[in-house]
Amino acid sequence: MNLANPFNAPGEWLRGTLHAHTTVSDGAMSPNHLIAHYAYAGWDFVALTDHWHATGPAEVTVTNTGTPHPVTVIRGIEVNTEDASTATGSTYHITGLGVDGPVARRTEGTGVPAAQWYVDAIRDRGGLAVIAHPYWSGLTLRDFEGLHGYLGIEVYNADTDVHIGRGDASLLWDDLLTHGHNVLGIGVDDCHRPGYDSVRGWTVVRATDRSAEAILSAVRAGNFYASAGPEIINVQWDPGSNVINVECSPVRSITAVADGMKGARLNAGRFGASLGARRLRSASGRPEGVLEGELLTGAELHLTGRERYVRIQVEDANGHRAWTNPLFIARA
Repeated sequence: MNLANPFNAPGEWLRGTLHAHTTVSDGAMSPNHLIAHYAYAGWDFVALTDHWHATGPAEVTVTNTGTPHPVTVIRGIEVNTEDASTATGSTYHITGLGVDGPVARRTEGTGVPAAQWYVDAIRDRGGLAVIAHPYWSGLTLRDFEGLHGYLGIEVYNADTDVHIGRGDASLLWDDLLTHGHNVLGIGVDDCHRPGYDSVRGWTVVRATDRSAEAILSAVRAGNFYASAGPEIINVQWDPGSNVINVECSPVRSITAVADGMKGARLNAGRFGASLGARRLRSASGRPEGVLEGELLTGAELHLTGRERYVRIQVEDANGHRAWTNPLFIARA
């Protein structure tokens, strides 16, 4: 499976959250106030994903007049399995992005496992199914065996991060990719209390226009990256040469994460380069990120060509990360 490079896709970069709650369920703000909150933060889109309610544009009566930035509202929903069906006795939470209506609760005797039933129900409603906060839910690789039809997982969930430190699901994502689950990684706020768990995790989408349809089409195609802080400006790679070039906002590390013992990493600092990493050079020819306190704005990462998948991960001076989707996934 080869994914298209979102950094070469037509369109513009739009930033938003694909998981947020309002007073329709357990959020602190009304749909109107929440959209205004994100408008003042400069965000481009918000998916309203209230529990068991398909909240969307119909519940938002503001017209963006008087706000500094237009926000595209995407109809969404969050559902959960009722039974403790995971390996750790927890439940699955699943968001449905772009659903055309509510998703009914599952009844007993369907013959389909609960998580699969809800993924299918979201797809039947025209939505994209995403496994929400899998680290917070205690999901393991075993919980994804046989599960299909979902777009991806929330690789970063701000609410569960600031609440109990279980927001970063990078390790689970790598397990899934290593074992052939070709899933994407989305960054979200999962906002319930704006100011506490908002404007902390987002998805940056390369969309052809600002409509909900164009944004969801880009998400479906994998034309996005996730972030909790840094900006990934450009990623280019040539499968023939096994070299990846990365440009980003100032960070302390740039990593090509791959399966097993493969990959490459560049860290800021005098001894920060691995064998597979090369520093950028300034106009004067001096290597970047060598002096004390100096950060990196890019890297040249060399691979072996035997990687099953590769994704780029950057981390800034505050420990905040950004993640691309897998650049390629090859079957062994």
